[in-house]
Formats: sequence, structure tokens, C-alpha cells
Amino acid sequence: MKCKIFIGTWYEAQDAFNHWAKGKALSRDVLIHEQVMHSHDTAGNTIMAIIVYHPEDPFWDETPQKQTIPVQNVPIIQTKVETIKVTQ
Repeated sequence: MKCKIFIGTWYEAQDAFNHWAKGKALSRDVLIHEQVMHSHDTAGNTIMAIIVYHPEDPFWDETPQKQTIPVQNVPIIQTKVETIKVTQ
């Protein structure tokens, strides 16, 4: 078994875990444990650790790449103001 830890404010840890777990079937072989830590110097921001124990398989080690916005290299045809004729 291997261990992967996601730690940070609760929303950072949750987003990192969700990004890692996307597309993976979390079955009985995967154990998930959460630990919430309150700190007095970070009022309102609860620190959370999500600890995942998973099999020793390279499939579980990889994190999918974040999708990027596709870029279109095709020029957009612009209409000139002079060519537009307004009728009444």
C-alpha cells in the first residue's frame, strides 16, 4: 500500500483530492481518512488533511493533467462598417 496526502485549507485539499480521484474507481482497496485541524492564528480557515491509502500500482500514482482552453488559430472574418448598408 502507498499513501498520498492532500493538505491545506479545506477547499484546497478537497480540490486537490477531487482532481487526483477524477476517473479512478475508488473501491475497497482504497482507504480514505480525513483529519481536520483547527488553528487559532488562521481564524475561519480550517486546515484539513485527506490521507489516501492505495495499492502500489502506477495507475494510482498519476494525477491527470488539467485541461486547458483550446486556442483557435483560424482568423475571424470581420465586417467593415463601410460595407454595412442601413435601410429605413
